Amino acid sequence: MPKDPRTAFGVCGASAGPIWKGTFDSWMTGGSGAGQLRTDYPWPPASITNAPALPTALPVYTSAGSVSTLPVPTYTNRAGKPVVSGNGWFNAQDNAPAPTPISGCVYPNPWDAQNLPVPSGCTAPI
Repeated sequence: MPKDPRTAFGVCGASAGPIWKGTFDSWMTGGSGAGQLRTDYPWPPASITNAPALPTALPVYTSAGSVSTLPVPTYTNRAGKPVVSGNGWFNAQDNAPAPTPISGCVYPNPWDAQNLPVPSGCTAPI
């Protein structure tokens, strides 16, 4: 393995994909176009290929849940005193409710819903 893995392109067999030239597009680094939403891929889409219904009829979640935070590690300094390492939430200003299932909606198994009917009562947040 070379010291610079970027020089190993194609060494381990057939490689697909573009070769990185060592530069980024301007929008990737805060330049022209950064922070602009693309309009060529609207959300939600007007249709989804092979979906059993229009996107507006597919199950959604509602934004009414509690924000989940991860437990933070505990540290001690050399004197054995605890070191404050936060509370598991980086941005205290980010307090929007979390997505949660709509009450009364019976959601299909997300990993095995092939050919199942689209459930009702799952499209409008309550």
